[in-house]
Amino acid sequence: MTIMSSIVKVFIKPGQVFSKCKENELNWIFPLILIILVYCIGSYLLVPTLIIPDHLSKLDSTNQLNQEEMDAALNYFNSSYHFFSTFLSTAFSKVIYYPVLSFFLTILPLMFGGKAVKYFNMFSAVAYTGIINCIGFLIDTFIKLKYLSLNVGLNLALFFKSSNLFINSLLAKINVFDLWQLVLLTILLSIYYNYSKRKSFIIIFNFWAIIKVISAYFTYLKVII
Repeated sequence: MTIMSSIVKVFIKPGQVFSKCKENELNWIFPLILIILVYCIGSYLLVPTLIIPDHLSKLDSTNQLNQEEMDAALNYFNSSYHFFSTFLSTAFSKVIYYPVLSFFLTILPLMFGGKAVKYFNMFSAVAYTGIINCIGFLIDTFIKLKYLSLNVGLNLALFFKSSNLFINSLLAKINVFDLWQLVLLTILLSIYYNYSKRKSFIIIFNFWAIIKVISAYFTYLKVII
């Protein structure tokens, strides 16, 4: 299976791709490079256009700083150091998700049974699922740039509204492409550990739901504090 065919098949026949990754016939290098490139390009576009202006807007709205502190803060937010650190944190927070996810999936047999697999064999399959999220990130970035707002995108908050701030925060954390990746990870677990599809989905969904709820809670705290 060539690299290009594996990319195509992760959309139409993901089970075949995961089986090849499990047998170490496909590695993680190309999908990881693709993931890094996509997130770096998207972050490079978002940071100067929307993210830093958002920081400056929040700074302008604060009344807790005196003029000297305000000038120092403005110099910092407009500095190349702030641009670079914001760019790195934006891109890195996306990329680091995949090696961390691979680690947790690798130790699943300790909790739920199954034959242990090598970390990099798991990482290869997880990296291929990341291609799906890359497409979602590109579309999401295009929407944000088109409407010049960080508050739009492919998350469920775009389709559903709630009067509850926490529910809105939770909906904003759920990207449409996240749901697609849930399906892929369900297939992945069933192939790697011979779990039933039902068991695989329950495991993946519960872990995913816990992460989303915790993340939404911290976003909710930022809003109310």
